[in-house]
Amino acid sequence: MKKLILTTATVLAGLAIAGCADNTVASTTAGKISQDELYEAMKTTAGSSTLQQLIIKDVLTEKYGKTVTDKKVNAEYKKQEESYGGADVFKNVLASSGFTDSSYKDTIRLNLLIEAAVKDHTKFTDEEIQTAYDAYTPPMTAAHILVADEDKAKDLIKQLNDGADFATLAKENSTDTGTAENGGELTFSTGEMVPEFEEAAAKLDEGKITTEPVKSEYGYHIIKMVKKPEKGSLKEERKTIEDQLLQEKLADSAGIQEILSTIMQDANVVINDEDLSTAMDGYLKSSDTSSSTTESKASDSKATDSSTADSESSEK
Repeated sequence: MKKLILTTATVLAGLAIAGCADNTVASTTAGKISQDELYEAMKTTAGSSTLQQLIIKDVLTEKYGKTVTDKKVNAEYKKQEESYGGADVFKNVLASSGFTDSSYKDTIRLNLLIEAAVKDHTKFTDEEIQTAYDAYTPPMTAAHILVADEDKAKDLIKQLNDGADFATLAKENSTDTGTAENGGELTFSTGEMVPEFEEAAAKLDEGKITTEPVKSEYGYHIIKMVKKPEKGSLKEERKTIEDQLLQEKLADSAGIQEILSTIMQDANVVINDEDLSTAMDGYLKSSDTSSSTTESKASDSKATDSSTADSESSEK
């Protein structure tokens, strides 16, 4: 069963302020609330983070927007929707995490923009690629039946040993609704499944079924190996390996921040609202700090030279 983890990039929560011609966004018997009042209140609670997100989105869109199209965003949304078992299940997952379709697509767009930026600023050495290739395992296709009770899992294994059809039992018994209708089948790469499932599946030859239930945090799995491809040559697998290394880079928040800092420092960011003036400090301070450090060292060097000169003059 795949780990239920949503994309980790920050959600873009834009300040969409709708109002009337007189700048009133709400009114009661106690009076009116203006756009300015709403802006000030929202600025205090979420202004800096929201402004930061909007600036990053705008700058990355200018650089990489032509490659991150609506078509790509919708395709990624559909892919994630299918991985969770369909539209209805996915909508519930999003809602429970505070997302709407639109806000989650904004998140996907930002993820793809960041991915484009990281890819643009990353070059892998032959040594890195060789090391990753040596550890690489091609994606496998397995089928599984997930149940809550161990005794039931053992009974299903007995039925399979007696000739029962795996796909039929999966449709009738599996609590993993995302795969049950497909006979329990799913394709996965290293790191995409819970460890217990992945380790048990990797030990199976094609067509073989686990002889004992495999326990995980989700329940008890009965696993059948469907396809277990052989690893191709380095030349054949190179693009896959580079994509895998890129995903590892995208999991490194410090590395992403370093790349975004480089991009933001060239974007001539100007923040006119004094209260929000520090919103981009995390991305713009590094060069200032470096410059300040250089100036400090130069100042210390001058002071040392001056002190040495005074000392020599005194000795003379």
